[in-house]
Amino acid sequence: MNAERKNLFKKIIEKIQAGDDLEIIKSYFSEELGVVTPAELSFYENELIKEKVPKEDIQRMRDIQLELYKKSVENQKHIVPAGHPIHTLMSEHVIVMEYANELDNLIGSIAEGVREPKPEFLVRIRELIGFLAESESHYQREENSLFAILEKHGLTGPPQAMWSMHQEIHKLEKEIFDLNSESDAELSNNIGKMKDAASALAEHIADHFHKENNIIFPASMRMFSEKDWEIVVQDFDDIGYCSYTPRPERKEITKEDSASFAESGEVTFGSGTLTLEQLELLFNHLPVDTTFVDEQDKVRFFSESPNRIFVRSRAIIGRSVQLCHPQDSVHIVQKILDDFRAGKRESAEFWLNLGGKMVLIKYFAVRNSSGKYLCCLEVSQDITEIRKIEGEKRLLEE
Repeated sequence: MNAERKNLFKKIIEKIQAGDDLEIIKSYFSEELGVVTPAELSFYENELIKEKVPKEDIQRMRDIQLELYKKSVENQKHIVPAGHPIHTLMSEHVIVMEYANELDNLIGSIAEGVREPKPEFLVRIRELIGFLAESESHYQREENSLFAILEKHGLTGPPQAMWSMHQEIHKLEKEIFDLNSESDAELSNNIGKMKDAASALAEHIADHFHKENNIIFPASMRMFSEKDWEIVVQDFDDIGYCSYTPRPERKEITKEDSASFAESGEVTFGSGTLTLEQLELLFNHLPVDTTFVDEQDKVRFFSESPNRIFVRSRAIIGRSVQLCHPQDSVHIVQKILDDFRAGKRESAEFWLNLGGKMVLIKYFAVRNSSGKYLCCLEVSQDITEIRKIEGEKRLLEE
């Protein structure tokens, strides 16, 4: 612990308690402490709590830090023009951070008895939870496009660390989501259980966004080519945005901008012949999602069905499949691939519930006529309705 920095935090508390002008306190905070990360603030807050500093004064200091932090993010956004993928992500950082902080304050004030769990407060809590659930596309865009291209440029450690932080954020969100309820009485009873998770979530999000703004995004701006950014834009558009994403209109990037297809020509198989167009349409109309991973564990191809189960982006082509999975599940993927190479297994399957859907995931070892392992085929299918089938159906419905 830095005693000098701790004293600076104490002086800010003293100015708050003395009722000094807010702008003067902000200037003092900014000039004396500079950039304060959420993790550092949390550490010194705990130290001040041990010294019996009132929580309401610490909350005021936290609000000042958050406002200064948001201002620094807004200043950083001017580095790139509106509509640029980095500008979009940083804009979402500000919005999501505000939602997380508001949820923390609202839940905390109700749990501590400062506010009554009035219907309008409970409605707002549900709204904020909905906004945070919707932010999933923000993390998916980073994981499946931005991080993938950074890894192609040789930067692997920081993106993997950020992805791990995403998993920590999702675990905290799930704690809160699971306690949410349309019943006012049930939600009121769960407020106390939400308090710690909401507080931790606000802290994790602010800390994570600070790291991305200052490490991941500047690295992307330095490393990416114009072609890289074209791919990112198309991937972002394909994956989708939050309803609150500030995004100006722009010219759509066409498929021809990111992939090259022959004007003519056919592919001959043992059982027939297809044009390239027919072959692509065949894959994209299969009632399953397919992904091909070559013998070097690199992603080579994925189908683009209109209702994909798992997010895929063009940025992952050529990416190691191990980097396409969260760290806590990579060992399973590696075990499957190792067994395929060693000839210990020919397939592996899993099934899980995802957002109310039952999803079946199968992996197949693809070998040539000599038995040599060439690639892994991953097939995912929504089997929710299939599981309900009973009896027979022999007639066509009008």
